[in-house]
Amino acid sequence: MKKLNFLQQASVEQKEVAEKLLQSISFVENRNTVTKFLTNFEQVVLEQIVAYNYSDFKIEFFGGYNDAEKKKAKIISNEYYDVDYDIVCLKAKYNNKFNKIEHRNILGAIHNLGININRFGDIVVLENEVYIFVDEEIADYIAMEFTKAGRVNLTFERVELADVAIEKKYEDFEIVSSSFRLDSIVAKITNKSRSKVKEFLDQDFIKLNHVIVRNGEKNCAIQDIISIRKYGRFVVKEYKQNKKSLKYRITISKLI
Repeated sequence: MKKLNFLQQASVEQKEVAEKLLQSISFVENRNTVTKFLTNFEQVVLEQIVAYNYSDFKIEFFGGYNDAEKKKAKIISNEYYDVDYDIVCLKAKYNNKFNKIEHRNILGAIHNLGININRFGDIVVLENEVYIFVDEEIADYIAMEFTKAGRVNLTFERVELADVAIEKKYEDFEIVSSSFRLDSIVAKITNKSRSKVKEFLDQDFIKLNHVIVRNGEKNCAIQDIISIRKYGRFVVKEYKQNKKSLKYRITISKLI
């Protein structure tokens, strides 16, 4: 394993993710490879690995559609030939007049099938449609075995990626915070006290970039994704700092 020189000052989480990635990904000259699905945090760390330790390689990401969060990485050493991402989109329609499906219902059903989290990408639940992006190798298995989510019967069929038209809708709002600490931002988003946010953290209710976080002192960054159980998913978009008070006016986008 190459020396992780870019992580000498990194957090424990970054080092753990980097070591895991280096154990599962091959960097071989004149050979292009594609990873499994990666979280936003894993994508950032992998970009650092390539930039610092494998500068002769290039890296590209794709998750099946333009606004994907979980993506596969293509490690490129030879630009004269290509390898496929092997991503399949499965789509099912349902009647939302009598039934309601949430993201957690689909995620739970996939886990019950024994599917590893890195074998599927985004799950998109719209008003009367569900989209799942999965590895080519397990697409037929999921389409055959995934027939129900909660009380709702589902029939999944393959959809050509070129025909996928998913437009996520966000609602922007602003918060004012004295710092970019996770617990501070979550407290502002939920309008709860720091002590209540600590309970959320202790109960594993909060994820940062798809990873459960228990340390509220962790700082957030622009484009970070914060998931709060029962409140939804939020993206840190941009900020301005007041020169007098030094407080931050942060724009947050909520997925609706």
